[in-house]
Amino acid sequence: MAENIIKKGTANYWHGIHSVKGQLFLTATRLLHQPRLMQVKRKETIIMLEDVKTVETVNNMLGKIPIPNGLRVTTYDDEVFQFVVNRRKNWLKKIENSMSELSGETVGR
Repeated sequence: MAENIIKKGTANYWHGIHSVKGQLFLTATRLLHQPRLMQVKRKETIIMLEDVKTVETVNNMLGKIPIPNGLRVTTYDDEVFQFVVNRRKNWLKKIENSMSELSGETVGR
């Protein structure tokens, strides 16, 4: 990856009913989930920040117990991506900052 990485960390991507283990990367222009080699779903998930409508924290469920470790990204096409991450508020802040900087660059062109 030639881009500067703003944040990276271990993350599970909920793809349907399956959890895909891997790494989540945030750059100035995109969010990228790279699955581990032994996962059934091996294709990278790329979300361009310019396509993101909302980012929010959510609780994932362990049976009936809510676990505060979820991050939901929704695009303008209403495609929803949900991740399990550590320090989700930090992820949220970094993504929102990157989106803000990106929209400032777009307006300034």
